[in-house]
Amino acid sequence: MTADTTNNKKPKGRPRGRAAKVKLKHNPKTAFEDLLKKYKEVTDWGIFGIDDFTMEVINRLWNNPEITFHVTDLNEDRLSYANRIYGQRSFSMYRWNIYSHQGFIETPCVEVILCSKLVWEEISKLPNPYDVDLILLEEI
Repeated sequence: MTADTTNNKKPKGRPRGRAAKVKLKHNPKTAFEDLLKKYKEVTDWGIFGIDDFTMEVINRLWNNPEITFHVTDLNEDRLSYANRIYGQRSFSMYRWNIYSHQGFIETPCVEVILCSKLVWEEISKLPNPYDVDLILLEEI
């Protein structure tokens, strides 16, 4: 061994100092918990856009019998599929309401609207004259 290799040895173990925090990707459970922290007094939820992430959050919110859902989607097939699933549940005729996507944000029936990532670009371009809270679920 030469002198150059002995002086350039790295110390064993983890490097000293503080590691950078890693931001974890949201999952439906953490999104649901954050929603309850920020909006626990809300009982009427508007939902614009249905995807797997949104359906999982709806399943978690459904456990509270006081919550009413006002739902729409740009894609009528996804809306019909969600309506078949949630329309069969008990007391769904009092809690599950379907609307047309036209005028859903411009003339809202709720104060908070949960949006899926699939339709976020289209929704963010729409006028919001009543300053309804639009929440992107994946980034809450």
